Amino acid sequence: VWGPGVGLRRIADTQVIYYLHGSGYVICSPRTHRGLVSRLSRRTDHVAFSLDYRLAPEHRFPAAGDDTVRGYEWLLDQGYRPENIVVAGDSAGGHLAMDLLADNQTAARPQPRAMVLFSPLMDPTFGLALAREARGLKDPIIRARTGRHFLDMYTGGLPAHHPRMTVSLRPADDLPTTLIQVGAREVMADDAHFLHATLLAAGAQSQLQAWPDQGHVFQMFPMLTPESRRAVSEAARFIRSVA
Repeated sequence: VWGPGVGLRRIADTQVIYYLHGSGYVICSPRTHRGLVSRLSRRTDHVAFSLDYRLAPEHRFPAAGDDTVRGYEWLLDQGYRPENIVVAGDSAGGHLAMDLLADNQTAARPQPRAMVLFSPLMDPTFGLALAREARGLKDPIIRARTGRHFLDMYTGGLPAHHPRMTVSLRPADDLPTTLIQVGAREVMADDAHFLHATLLAAGAQSQLQAWPDQGHVFQMFPMLTPESRRAVSEAARFIRSVA
């Protein structure tokens, strides 16, 4: 994806956004997220590679995670340098991003320079989200039970403690600098705090922004909320700052 006016350079010099779309491993695609990815591309002057990973229920765990790793390896094989790669994603795409970092550690593969995550999934049991709903905090966009149902279609009953579902990172000094944005009203707000704490404990630099009165992946909806445009501009400013 190239945003309007984004320039082309030699691959070795090109800054690229590796985008991992969300929607519970079951629905959506690079097409549904093209607008968001194009906005990021235009505001950063980065090209973007949006991964069309396999979806459940036709393709169960770990198909999406394996595709994510292969997509990253493909970028490296094409000549993109890891220090020029920013991994970005929303919802389940945030979980895929963390799985990628853990796999990079296992394979001694170089980590990307930075990450930007919108409303990331971190707790594969959806326990944090269900507890949040039980306290009366309702997301205007999705429900926790719907999210857990989607995830069950992908995992097929896999234990949540599987290391590629409950992702952990070894402390390291090469983990990407990260920006996490979350809607303060959303169902997975506690997942974002959990992921932020996980990155900090592993030695990464991480910023967490909670946007008041916003729901799940509000960055997708610039025609519905002005905060969407401002949040994407903030994300783009962060990406440019680490380039």
